[in-house]
Amino acid sequence: MTAEQRELFRLAILRVLDANRTRFGLSVQAMIHMLPMFGFSGAKEENVLDDIEYLSRRELVSEVLKVVSKENRCWRISQAGIGFLDARS
Repeated sequence: MTAEQRELFRLAILRVLDANRTRFGLSVQAMIHMLPMFGFSGAKEENVLDDIEYLSRRELVSEVLKVVSKENRCWRISQAGIGFLDARS
């Protein structure tokens, strides 16, 4: 991906999470399923996970801490992520 495509991909991840503001978060597979709405079909799990971790380091998304089935990781948009998207709208 070019730098511009990578930015658009990260914004699409944020928009998916923003559209699904649940306290339980979304898994990578759920995000992959919804990314085509924002123009990204065929996304690979490792690419989505890499960008989620990037967004997490920027505190735009946060991982949901699970007590049961910790291997099924999920994320949700943070308040900073919501503010970031609102500022871009």
